[in-house]
Parts: sequence; C-alpha cells; structure tokens
Amino acid sequence: MAIFKEGDWVQITPHPDERWEYWTKEHTSMAGTIGEIVEMEEAPDDPNLKFLRILVYDDDDNPLKQEWFMEKHVIKSTRYNKVLEDELHKACDELQKWEKKKKNMVDDSLKKALGLIPLEKPKKKKKKDPTTALKVDVPIEEVWDGPTDEIDQSTIDEVLEILDEYEYDDATNGAD
Repeated sequence: MAIFKEGDWVQITPHPDERWEYWTKEHTSMAGTIGEIVEMEEAPDDPNLKFLRILVYDDDDNPLKQEWFMEKHVIKSTRYNKVLEDELHKACDELQKWEKKKKNMVDDSLKKALGLIPLEKPKKKKKKDPTTALKVDVPIEEVWDGPTDEIDQSTIDEVLEILDEYEYDDATNGAD
C-alpha cells in the first residue's frame, strides 16, 4: 500500500464502500474525483488504520468538498491528473456544443434540399458608396441639363478600382 502524507494528491475510489458504516452520500458524490490530502489521523485503537481528510476542488481551483476517507479508499495521483481530467471535460463539453451546432446546420441544409422548408434569400450587404467623400453640394441652378450617356454602376465601380490601383508619380515640384 502507498504511503501518504499531507499535500499528496489522490483519487478517490469510483465505487462507494457501502460496507463502511461511516460512508455517506457526500462520500458517494466525491467518488472518482481527484483531491488533496489536507489532514491525516491514525485510528486510536489500530495504529495501522489511517484516516485521510480529502479536499476536492472545482474547475476554478476553489475548495468544493471535503470528507474523511480510509487509506484503502484512495490511490496516489498527481495534480497534473486533475488538471488533465478537468481539461478533458471542458474539451468534451465544447465538442458536444460544436456537434450540436453542426447537426442543426446539416438538418437545416437537408430540409432545404428536400423542400421541407423554404429557401431563404441571402441577405445582401449594403455597399458603401465609394463617391460619398467626393459629393459636393451644388446649387440647383448649376446642375447639368444637357444630354448624358447612361453608365452602369458596375462600370463606375470598375473605373474607380482601376484608379485606386494606379500609382501616381510624385510630381509636386513640376519637373523630374
């Protein structure tokens, strides 16, 4: 049997020991968890029998529960095992959330493909007007009334993109 000391990390047996007269529901709720030995006592009538007070922590390392156990109810463990177990539980919970989300997305896709629910039209994002900074308030009497050629907005956008890509020479002093 292992020799325990205060500060050791142990894992409590996963199965309740109903034969031990002091085993309670609190002991059962702590079964299978990893905790720290915070106190040790020998039985007054049997020096070979030792009792260990085990403190179990929550996911944020705050004390959660503590109870007395016999040495035979625990096995030696490490703090690393507790951290590993906690991280495994977190990863499993996150995986279940993603799987639920994926299942809902696949179900929706299949319902749309089979025509069980109507297709949604994709929402169009409003495009910013690239000429908003260039707008100038012009008095109404100076507005051009002559004939103009109709130009598509897409053609205007293409021209603006070409102008944005063009690299202008720095000719501020007038001569090269």
